[in-house]
Amino acid sequence: MSSENAFEITFLPDNVKVKAEVGESILEVANRGHIHINASCGGEGVCGRCQVELREGQVTASPGLYLSEEDFAQGLRLACRAKASGPATLYIPIESRADASSFKKAAKAEENLAVDERDPMVIQYNLEMTPPDAADNAADLERVTQALAASDLRDLDIELGALKKMPQVLRDENFNVRASVFFEPAIADPSRPPYGRLLSLSKATLDETYYGLAVDVGTTSVWVRLVDLATNAPCPAIGNLNAQISFGEDVISRIVYASKGNGLQKLQSQVIETINGLLARLEENYPKFRDRLYLMTSAGNTTMSHLLVGVEPKNIRLSPYAPPVAAWPSIRPSFLGLDVPSHTVMKIFPSVSSYVGGDIVAGVLAAGLYKNPELTLFIDVGTNGEIVIGNQDWMTCAACSAGPAFEGGGVKCGMRAAPGAIEEFFYEPARKEHRLGVIGRGRPIGICGSGLINIVAELFRGGVISKQGKYVENSCPQVREGEDGLEYLLSPASESAGEKDVVLTEIDIENLIRAKGAMFSGYQTLVEAVGLTMGDLERVIIAGGFGSSLNLENAIAIGLLPFLPLEKFAYIGNSSLTGASLALMSRSMWLQAQNIRGMMTNFELSETPGYMDKYMASQFIPHTDGALFGL
Repeated sequence: MSSENAFEITFLPDNVKVKAEVGESILEVANRGHIHINASCGGEGVCGRCQVELREGQVTASPGLYLSEEDFAQGLRLACRAKASGPATLYIPIESRADASSFKKAAKAEENLAVDERDPMVIQYNLEMTPPDAADNAADLERVTQALAASDLRDLDIELGALKKMPQVLRDENFNVRASVFFEPAIADPSRPPYGRLLSLSKATLDETYYGLAVDVGTTSVWVRLVDLATNAPCPAIGNLNAQISFGEDVISRIVYASKGNGLQKLQSQVIETINGLLARLEENYPKFRDRLYLMTSAGNTTMSHLLVGVEPKNIRLSPYAPPVAAWPSIRPSFLGLDVPSHTVMKIFPSVSSYVGGDIVAGVLAAGLYKNPELTLFIDVGTNGEIVIGNQDWMTCAACSAGPAFEGGGVKCGMRAAPGAIEEFFYEPARKEHRLGVIGRGRPIGICGSGLINIVAELFRGGVISKQGKYVENSCPQVREGEDGLEYLLSPASESAGEKDVVLTEIDIENLIRAKGAMFSGYQTLVEAVGLTMGDLERVIIAGGFGSSLNLENAIAIGLLPFLPLEKFAYIGNSSLTGASLALMSRSMWLQAQNIRGMMTNFELSETPGYMDKYMASQFIPHTDGALFGL
């Protein structure tokens, strides 16, 4: 950026100043300043979620589709369409901010981080060698090789970085050192001795702690967990918003953005920057852990893994949906820009298909589905909902294009599960009144995905919403005519944090019905493809952040989950991160993940006979076939 033509844009309420040039979009300027503004469409100007308020100065913009003349006159602008033209001060309203406070919460689900066998991919060995003298002047590498052979380690490769540092380390430590060796799992023949590589030589201290890092690269968030590989002791997980969210909230938006100009490089740098930020936070509690970080495992959907490595993902969304990479080779994360030593090795979980990724393989590993005889439905609900049905003998899987409704997208007053989001709703039919439960217990701003389900379920039971997803006119005072047709007033502007009415429109209900219908028809298709029925399911496992606040009864009531006894349901939290953690601890668990991928038969639902018929039948509350829900 030319300093001669640069000026500053100030973003409130954080009072962050960012350099800009004439013609840059305000969204791009904000991204460069690490300020996340909601932009579901990736800056295409078709969602209207990135509204900002011009307080001082001037930007080049016009009202457009999502801003009325009145809104424009009051200073509202779309950050993706407004262009910098000089110094300016912009205020980001609360409903346009990407709130990361939810990442400070502890997970509600219990994780099972026990491994059957402790056989980590990185093992340390103490080597005691005699220093060279006139009678024995063998080369340093020969001494190291002979010492390793005494531990039955032969024919090891050695990292160039370790080789370069070897002479100084050996002499500094009088030839008593610790060798860290990485064993590449032998996937083709697990009985074959694993291929070994000497990663580093270091001081042989009394503290034997050395680390691995599990990473869950999600579309919305990134989570990491440090694991002490000497004891298999996991540290608390920490997370943050994936900085890529300003370029689109779903994988399709990201793929489209990656295909434009230097979009791929931008998206990769954003996720690398997010992980580096988490590494810096870890260092506050684990000083200098990076010096002893030897292994990383990463799990993410197919698109996220490609963007992490910087591989062009455009073919993921194009028929015949063949991703560039399904089974990843070992990666040196330092080459990607991650702030880790050159000796650190990264293993990336394999994908099954373009839309069933390594996060689902890791989730199935975490759930233990691969070793359980019970017929299990595994669900990871999100913008792209993934489904696995099976047991220890077989598995089928599919991805459903559920849309963004479960994460608050595609909803007029939708938002993520953050402070100000309505997540609970209770309707009293006799009094025709409701009560709200708001995250953070403050004034409402909008509706998160779980809140959307609860509202629709309660209003359906109360006779306010029909089976077709339409409001019953004159059913209660809160139903009124709005800009987009009938809507339900949840909170008037005078009682809302955003000083706007918070409403649920019929279009919002339609979006939810489409999303839940995509998921339920997916379950049906997979179950029937193997000659079974929904009633044959013995377990339902729900994974992902969305499941932590899901009201099972309400999810069943609207037709999102199958009609089964509640005791058959379990929530296991961030199964992607759990699976990645297990693979850190045990080479056999990593190999099991490869086996899981091979066990899974993928169905492209759009090309599966009968799926569309099932989808259309699910476009009611809860379904056209009431018998499926005990009606």
